[in-house]
Amino acid sequence: MKKKIITAVLGICLTTTAFGGILTTQAGGLSSILGGAAKIGGIGIVVNKFGPQIDSFLNKLLKQNNLSTEYTTKVVPIISIGTKGYIGAAQVTGPASSIEEVKAVTQVEGSFNGMVRVKGLVPVNSTNPVGASRVQGVGVSAIIDLKI
Repeated sequence: MKKKIITAVLGICLTTTAFGGILTTQAGGLSSILGGAAKIGGIGIVVNKFGPQIDSFLNKLLKQNNLSTEYTTKVVPIISIGTKGYIGAAQVTGPASSIEEVKAVTQVEGSFNGMVRVKGLVPVNSTNPVGASRVQGVGVSAIIDLKI
């Protein structure tokens, strides 16, 4: 039941653009009606709305598998350098005072010897990757993928 409610709310959030307009619907499912910008903005909306519930779920899941932490946790959007767009979400963990500073996780990608793709995930103090600063003492403890 909760899954259906979250899916319905997510659908509504993702179909509402930042300018207050509604995207038109077409046959073929949610993913076929969403443009890139709506998906990007939708992730931010989902994280703002459901971040605490996702965080609580992750903490329970990790505890059940004897992987819990004594530190504070929080779910924030992942932002890719170069696009300034939300592309996913991550749970960060660390001291409470440092976690309060974290606004996003910045993703930096590169290639090692042309054979290995490398992703760096860095907790930062802004949702704008330009001028954002790393928050020391905080790490990424989980990645949240949204299935659309």
